[in-house]
Amino acid sequence: MNVLILLCKRRRLFQSVFLIVTICLVALSLYAQTTEPEKPLGLEEILTSLRASKTGLPTTNRILVQKVKTRGINFDLSGEVEKKLTVTGANADLITEIKLKVVEIYFEDALKCGKEDYGCQINNYNKAVKLMPADSVAYYNRGFVYDEKSDYEQAIKDYTKAITLDPKYFNAYYNRGISYRKKGDYDRSIADFNQAVKMKPTDADAFYGRALSYRLKGNLESALKDSIRAIELNSQEADYYFGRGNVYYDKKEYDRAIKDFNKAIEINPNDYSYYANRGLAFHDKGDYDLAIKDYDKAIELNPQEADGYFNRGVAFDNKKDYEKAIKDYSKSIELNPKDAFGYYNRGFIYQIKKDYEEAILDYTNAIKINSKYANAYYNRASIYLEIEDYVQTIKDFDKVIELEPQNSAAYNERGLAYFRSNQLQPALRDFTKAINLDPKDAIAYGNRALVYEELGETQKAEIDRKKSEALSKKP
Repeated sequence: MNVLILLCKRRRLFQSVFLIVTICLVALSLYAQTTEPEKPLGLEEILTSLRASKTGLPTTNRILVQKVKTRGINFDLSGEVEKKLTVTGANADLITEIKLKVVEIYFEDALKCGKEDYGCQINNYNKAVKLMPADSVAYYNRGFVYDEKSDYEQAIKDYTKAITLDPKYFNAYYNRGISYRKKGDYDRSIADFNQAVKMKPTDADAFYGRALSYRLKGNLESALKDSIRAIELNSQEADYYFGRGNVYYDKKEYDRAIKDFNKAIEINPNDYSYYANRGLAFHDKGDYDLAIKDYDKAIELNPQEADGYFNRGVAFDNKKDYEKAIKDYSKSIELNPKDAFGYYNRGFIYQIKKDYEEAILDYTNAIKINSKYANAYYNRASIYLEIEDYVQTIKDFDKVIELEPQNSAAYNERGLAYFRSNQLQPALRDFTKAINLDPKDAIAYGNRALVYEELGETQKAEIDRKKSEALSKKP
């Protein structure tokens, strides 16, 4: 979970001012009831006060600093305006306070931008950074927007700048760790969470964040240890149980995973991902009915999430309820037309049902999305072999072998296409290659025996036939 801190420095300032004002109101309650909040200071009001100073500029500057703190301002601070203020008598403290208020305005304007109007948000933070280049919060907030925009490189740069300006900036380490994780740099992510844990050893989110990075790196034991620590620190956070459940799932400890998903659902019964992942655990245990029940709930909570339909389709597929599986795969494809797996799985069912035309179309779409999808080429080639289109069969198996040069079955199948199209020497080479890759392949020996028979090499054919029979009898 990302942590967004907006106006954190200024909020502390507001709080201290509010306490002072409250004390005054206790003493002058009658006066407070008859006055209205003062308007923000305008540029001319400040300039006039400086020009008309009666107590000397140092005192007037101090008074104006307090007025800026309590009332705020209603103008921007360009270089020309800053020069005018300085010439009129504004000192460094007053200029700094005005800059702080202008930065607050930029922050507030950024919050008014649309949720995904990243250009608007970044533009406001750019202004803040330009005006106050030593303000760590401005870099932090801009980094957060870049992270939301999926520009992780720039997010990391901004978080790094915030840390440089404020080496104790816990949230900057925490969120930079998230950006590194999203970028796939798990070692740097873990290093940042290490620092966050060191700075706040009782912060459950820091342990959980590190657990997520450990899990993605494949260090499941460390992920489990951190997940347990996060739960110890905060036993009411559903995500922590969900995260630990995912670690148990990866470890194939499905009962423990289900127990944690149950707890996450107990705390928060409205998160579809908890049901979806519990469904995966039930599925991998072989309990397809319970898996389907969980996928139903996940879909109910988030009907626009393609994975829910895909996973339910897999469960129906395993139950051999092919019509329901096709329906779910189709819905998954509708919601996520760039998912090659949806097309592949639906194509596989069509192939089982011998609806070869639809199967070929689906495998072709899968290949268009992922040109390196070896299984899609393989299955499409198998259909072409079945319908005796040997040219297309050979072409597809060529691609499989290019992608998976150690795939003995592809050589065997391509050899069969060559054999059936009377290309005996290429067939012989492919069956031999299949045998070299898998010396225990009885089918390859049997197929090569057929080639030798056609070539008139009966002795070799008999040797291969006996080898095939011997391998077939082995358990």
